[in-house]
Amino acid sequence: MNKAPQKAKRPCLSSGCKDFASNKGYCDKHQSRVKQRDRDRGTAHQRGYDAEWKKHRDQFLLEHPLCVECRRKGYVMPATVVDHIIPHKGDKDLFWNKSNWQPLCETHHNIKTASEDRGAWMPVATKAVNDPERKSPFKVGDLLTITNDVILSRLGCTDQDQWEVLDVLNEKILEVSNGMKIQQLHFTHFKRVDQ
Repeated sequence: MNKAPQKAKRPCLSSGCKDFASNKGYCDKHQSRVKQRDRDRGTAHQRGYDAEWKKHRDQFLLEHPLCVECRRKGYVMPATVVDHIIPHKGDKDLFWNKSNWQPLCETHHNIKTASEDRGAWMPVATKAVNDPERKSPFKVGDLLTITNDVILSRLGCTDQDQWEVLDVLNEKILEVSNGMKIQQLHFTHFKRVDQ
């Protein structure tokens, strides 16, 4: 009787380790890293993904049923995940700001999350975005442009359209107008117009 070929062993994800992975990408010696990362991360409920989040997520997916990444590539796939465009890292304002949400299919969400975890993915704004103490550098009257492609697509505007700051809410959310519509968006989606 012939045996099925075995799956090729993969190297441990720990930098410089020559051993083969046994579980979750790490060798037996480096498994403690995985366990520690899981402990540090906390449960989904501790990170804010509770019944209230589920209600808002379900409503958002009803309003935005298609994966934005699939649409960008020219095909249609239902969205099953509400992704935070800029990872919130515990910042409640960024967590609940719907302008920081995008509908993704599970595949695209997993790709984005994996690249964020590796440090490869970077939002248009800087990594300092994740600092909950960071406040908007913009003030009422400033002229801004949007730097985030997902937001541009959702609003149907271009990166050349100018938005005037009408108000700064919570020191992070900007109420802006382009002369035709008013939006409330997180300040990290903008840059100041060069004058």
